Amino acid sequence: MKGEPVARSSAGQIPAGVADYFWAEAYARRRLEATFLEIFRRWGYSDVVTPTFEYADTLSARGNRELQSELCRFLDRDGSMLALRADMTIPVARLVGTRLHDAPLPQRYCYAGSVFRDVESRGGQQREFWQAGVELLGSTAPAADAEVLALTARALEAAGIEQFQLVVGQMQYFEGLLLDLRLEPEAREGLTQAVDRNSAPALEAFLRAVQLSPRQRQAVQEVPHLGGGAIDAILCRAEALALNEKMVAAISNLRAICGDLAAFGLLDRVALDLSEIHNLGYYTGMTFEVLAPGVGFRIASGGRYDDLVGTFGPSLPAVGVALGLERVLLARRLGAGPPPPQRPALDLLVAAGNQPAALQGVEQLRQQGWVVALDLVPGDREGLAVRARAAGARGALDWSTAQPLLEDLGAGESPVALGEQPLDALRAWLAAPLSSEKRAPAPVEELL
Repeated sequence: MKGEPVARSSAGQIPAGVADYFWAEAYARRRLEATFLEIFRRWGYSDVVTPTFEYADTLSARGNRELQSELCRFLDRDGSMLALRADMTIPVARLVGTRLHDAPLPQRYCYAGSVFRDVESRGGQQREFWQAGVELLGSTAPAADAEVLALTARALEAAGIEQFQLVVGQMQYFEGLLLDLRLEPEAREGLTQAVDRNSAPALEAFLRAVQLSPRQRQAVQEVPHLGGGAIDAILCRAEALALNEKMVAAISNLRAICGDLAAFGLLDRVALDLSEIHNLGYYTGMTFEVLAPGVGFRIASGGRYDDLVGTFGPSLPAVGVALGLERVLLARRLGAGPPPPQRPALDLLVAAGNQPAALQGVEQLRQQGWVVALDLVPGDREGLAVRARAAGARGALDWSTAQPLLEDLGAGESPVALGEQPLDALRAWLAAPLSSEKRAPAPVEELL
């Protein structure tokens, strides 16, 4: 009826906050994922695959309020509340705590996959995004923290990110400060938010409202300024401001980690930030994020979480990192590294005519790294070159008869017979560098 709202079908549409990826963009994502996983494996990390969804209690009870509020929940058939995973760390901790806690230590795991956050889709923020990362379990040594930091750096370098910085903090330094201040819950929350948001007005309001000793006031005032690349100076200043052994131990831990990173040759990529206290709900020690020029948010983050595995079973210390694939690709597009690789060009479109010799030749070319597709329109030799051009191929090969004919689509000349040794001729043609003046392939006799 007139005036009633018109129902619109969602068929064929996708919800806000998710996306389709295809062609070059999909290829770049898969290549980046493969690059990360290959690096992780070379460092001794074993693959692990966890469910895309779990019981909501498993995920929500171990994250902070922000993570809990962003879970994508839904009901199972039996009425149980389920949720899509919002990160990879909690599922891996659940797996280790319930099934792998008695395996030899340390344990190293790597993964890649989608995670989900129920957030408002604004500013390009997605509700589904891809992560790749590692978890190192069973060691409290600063060398374990340094390994994860170094592996993060090497993975980004392998992915072509040339400009980035590891910003390293230590949760225990701020926790030690709060311990000494003995604040009421409301005041504690106010200070935490002021430091987390780097809000000078909020910090000043806190200092006006709360009675502190001169040393406590100085420590609170200087926390936001304990950051930068002057590592030795920052550590010395932070140690001088420490109010208790917990804060001193945090600085000692950072000093040891930085010493190990110096041995990796990575100290020039490191900055400290003791005001970095953002916590997903399970971090207990060293934390870090990776920043790249032009990107207004972290492209990777991680830290130590010594208490998480113990909520599922026997306690195990752990440290890990998650790299955001979309964010790494964005950093590359914005100039932190070379542009993402394009999908491989099609070298040949081949009309094989179901000839065994042709199919065997195609398989040999593929095994040698060439990209070869079979033409699926039988008997249409005239249209082969048209279809090859549409597919972006370098050449069109009619191998449906005993005498293969190759047309170099960039040369603009007639097809050339490849002679008695067609594979040799094809390899020579494929290996020839592309130029603006492309030539037709020579017959096999000329190539030999």
